[in-house]
Amino acid sequence: MNAIAQTVPEKRIGISHFPCQGQALNSEPLVLVHGWGADSQIWGQLPQLLSQWNNVITLDLPGFGCSSPIASYDLDSLLDWLQTALPKRSILMGLSLGGMLCEHFVARFTERSAGLITLSSNRQFVACENYTTAMPAADFKAFVRSWNADPTSCLNRFMGLQAQGDHHKRQLLRQLRSLDSAIDSQAADQLLRLLGELKSSPDRVNVPRLSMFGEHDALVPVVAAQGRSNVSIVSGAGHLPHLSAPAQLAEGVRGFIDGLRYRLDKPSVADSFGRAAPKYDSAAQLQHRIGEQMLSGIQGYPKAITDLGCGTGYHSIQLQQRFAEASVTGVDISPGMLAYARAKYPQSGLRWLCNDAENLSLASASQTLIFSNFALQWCERLDMLAAELFRVLADNGQLVFAVPGPRTLIELRQAWTAVDNRVHVNRFASLGQWQRALEKVGFRSVELDSTVVTEQHQSVRELLIELKNVGAHNNNAGKSSTMTGKQQLKALYNAYQQYLLPNGNLPATWEIISGSAVK
Repeated sequence: MNAIAQTVPEKRIGISHFPCQGQALNSEPLVLVHGWGADSQIWGQLPQLLSQWNNVITLDLPGFGCSSPIASYDLDSLLDWLQTALPKRSILMGLSLGGMLCEHFVARFTERSAGLITLSSNRQFVACENYTTAMPAADFKAFVRSWNADPTSCLNRFMGLQAQGDHHKRQLLRQLRSLDSAIDSQAADQLLRLLGELKSSPDRVNVPRLSMFGEHDALVPVVAAQGRSNVSIVSGAGHLPHLSAPAQLAEGVRGFIDGLRYRLDKPSVADSFGRAAPKYDSAAQLQHRIGEQMLSGIQGYPKAITDLGCGTGYHSIQLQQRFAEASVTGVDISPGMLAYARAKYPQSGLRWLCNDAENLSLASASQTLIFSNFALQWCERLDMLAAELFRVLADNGQLVFAVPGPRTLIELRQAWTAVDNRVHVNRFASLGQWQRALEKVGFRSVELDSTVVTEQHQSVRELLIELKNVGAHNNNAGKSSTMTGKQQLKALYNAYQQYLLPNGNLPATWEIISGSAVK
């Protein structure tokens, strides 16, 4: 689709619209902002791919494509321009320099963005003494000199740098050379200078974000991904992974946008587990088996133990019996669960504490073992959680935990997609996300494993009742308040039949991520 010129006080803003081809995952449009050296044509077929799931807009920066140049290209002027050009609220996706601009925009105008995706974008493009994972300053100065001497030759060199390291280098170079980008030389000159000066910090962004990198990027080294909490690295790709691996990149973006609809409602989590307490132990057979396997593998003799997400106290009492000399504290977010646990083990001497795992009232360095079974998945901010666990553990203290992974209940999730576009199944972090979160805050000897277990049920209704009895049904703050009706349930039951096993039962997949880490 050609860019559509839109007049704003006698100035043109180049915008192209790609309406969603189906039911949009998110009500806010996804806006793509290109980087230096090309206009919005650089996105290739990605906008069409993404429009399968969401409304997509491509935006030409001022002086590029169909957008008129502006008088000044300092950061404040560009952010003001973006404030005029962008929809009232959107999901932003920026490439390289575009990603850095989007990051600054979101930091300043947080209410205007539902989420941020940066692609091949560094905290700063040019390295300095305090930040070395970027282009050496001497190389950037040489690049600026080549631009001043011969812009056309410089752009050709830039195409080569963007394709360098990519497993589809030759094909990518042909594609780049076929572009007919409209670039105002003065605008390009000013943006190049800004690229050399711009610095940003991911910590300033207070919206959900995804950072995407090419594995062999010659302009933004993949080590720039270190320290970021939600990262996707496209294997075999250079600086433009959206051109060399568009389907893979589009799927990553789709998952991120889908996740924006899902936010944990912690009061709802606490209430649902409290209601489930009397039936929990009889229904949580899988959870108990996994917990007992973890407990049997604990090494050493911990003296201060926290059973985090203790529920009914099922494993708290086992920990106390195995480590008789230790003090054991059962911690749970649900007052109802803790009341049940206290009543069940009144003479045990166990300590009970109602706390959110992301904000514990335990003293720093006070625990030698944190044991957690099927509980930490109810924490949305893995970086915050990991830092809190690290804080309360003593030196050489051990974290042992198990959580469901993203393949959990995949059949149920897929069956619901045939019914409506709402979120019906809780979302779970991947092994890689847990690994990065733990290592980022300083945990060592992080050893995680993923195992797939298939449970069988006689009916979908039986599965739904079991999930309710363990408090694990949908606790998404963004879910519809409309009750699920008979027609929807009938459609769900019919859609689930595609997974019917030869013995007449229905499978329910559980991905179990389990492991340990040491402070």
